Amino acid sequence: MPLLKCKESKSTPHKAIAYITREDKAAFVSVRNLFGDEDYAEQFEQTARLYGKGKKYEERKFYHFKLSCDRKDNVPPQYAHIYAEELAARLFPDCECVIATHTDTKTVHSHIIVNAVHPLTGKKLRISRSDYTAMKDEANRLGKEMGFSELDFRKKPRNKRTSAEQHIILKGGTSWKEDLREVIEEAKQVATTQEEFIAHLKLYGVEATRSKTEYSFLHPEKKKAIRGLKLGENYTKKEIDFVIGKNGHGRGGNSALSITGDEQGKESGLGKQPLERSLDDIQRELQQIDTAAEYARRGLDYASERDKERERLERAESERQREERRKRDEELARRNAQSESKDSGGDKRSGKKNGNYFGK
Repeated sequence: MPLLKCKESKSTPHKAIAYITREDKAAFVSVRNLFGDEDYAEQFEQTARLYGKGKKYEERKFYHFKLSCDRKDNVPPQYAHIYAEELAARLFPDCECVIATHTDTKTVHSHIIVNAVHPLTGKKLRISRSDYTAMKDEANRLGKEMGFSELDFRKKPRNKRTSAEQHIILKGGTSWKEDLREVIEEAKQVATTQEEFIAHLKLYGVEATRSKTEYSFLHPEKKKAIRGLKLGENYTKKEIDFVIGKNGHGRGGNSALSITGDEQGKESGLGKQPLERSLDDIQRELQQIDTAAEYARRGLDYASERDKERERLERAESERQREERRKRDEELARRNAQSESKDSGGDKRSGKKNGNYFGK
């Protein structure tokens, strides 16, 4: 089954939405309770302003969910996107969401960015540890319905995690080290230079320092920095510089970065990083070939089926937007009528928390 990860953000949604909707990464993009032909981030902020929210830095602006499909399931991108859309509909039926499915890595995965302000009630989205666990369970239930393989999200993870972190994860929570991993992962995918990488981390309050061989990261709630290697191999200076170097020039190496002469000599002498890049490209091509072969086995043409699926999604999205616009208009009219009734001495509305994880 796919794995569901989540983090909240206090920064504006522009960069996060721009990242998940990048054309070189996203095979499919759709929205919920938003207008598809208008700027998504601006609509998030308009909703927040409508209710006087989002003015302070320490406020939660949005939640970023990542849904990764198991490689052995060989899930076609369009099927993974349908899965992400259905999960967003179950967890956040009335919320503003941007959904994007990426095929730029070995594992097909989807991103769901949810506005922290409810568009109809103005309440802020609050996700407790028990809520997070319930969301993961719902993601697994839906995955099972769609024929995905079984996977227990509570089992011991592969990253370097302490027993304390594992205890938190078993409860459905997220440790501060996991917070760092998520933020670093996002930063290294967005940045094209070391300076941009460090600046992106600062948006989340994370301070990064660099030496010749390593990065160190300071969580905003901690007093002591931790070296990247302590977080896992994916967070070493070599790995991070390699990824952001590819972002800057479309090839492996540190050509876009501020590197020392010794590092330049190693790169040109060994030529390992271009080889790593080519292997990664080959693996992505093999994944596409496997998907095309699966369609061929079913007697279908991959290219034409992909185009049909895009058209189907576009038609469905257009119809959904019309329906959501109609419902929103009806809801606004209902709320206006209730407001008028309240002003004239009608019953007061209850502030009871509903079942969609929203508080006051």
